[in-house]
Amino acid sequence: MQITQRHHLPKAHVTQNDASGVNTPLLLLKSRAAGPVGSVSTYAKIFAPALLSAAIWAKLVVGGVFSMILLASVLLFLFKLPSIFSGRNQKDNWAQRASFGERIWLNRILIPIPADVNQRITILYLVFWTGTLIAILGAVSSSLLLSATGLLVAYAAQGVCLGKLIGLYNEMKEKTPLYRFWAVRPVNDNKSVRTRKA
Repeated sequence: MQITQRHHLPKAHVTQNDASGVNTPLLLLKSRAAGPVGSVSTYAKIFAPALLSAAIWAKLVVGGVFSMILLASVLLFLFKLPSIFSGRNQKDNWAQRASFGERIWLNRILIPIPADVNQRITILYLVFWTGTLIAILGAVSSSLLLSATGLLVAYAAQGVCLGKLIGLYNEMKEKTPLYRFWAVRPVNDNKSVRTRKA
């Protein structure tokens, strides 16, 4: 009786080579989370600090209980808004490109981005969230100065950050086909075929 041995080959990391020679992990190609959520998400992030602060400030008018209900409604609205409008707004505008840039920044572990750009965007996000928390703290403590200062810091950081995200998308879209084709709109070519046949 002859005993046969099976040779186990080491598992290779599954990747797909793109035109520029960069290995794009198939995880990014298959995952729905890998794609950007759209420009509505960018608008929601812009309005978030002001809406959250206003909901808490409403306690002076409607009382604490209704203010908390309003705050919960605002949070639910901000979280659900991008999923409601996902895929509907395909216009190539600054908000869409900022959303693409943010997704590229989030994918940086799998597809590296320039270290200096990563550092700047990370710092800007930290400043943005710090300003937002200060604005919320100001609303909770009914301090108009604290709330206004927090909003000013948050929006200043966010404005610069959006510019950096757009720049990141413009830089990275030529390096990876996955990013390049995010902005391509699907076109139905059946119409042209029917016209030719007629």
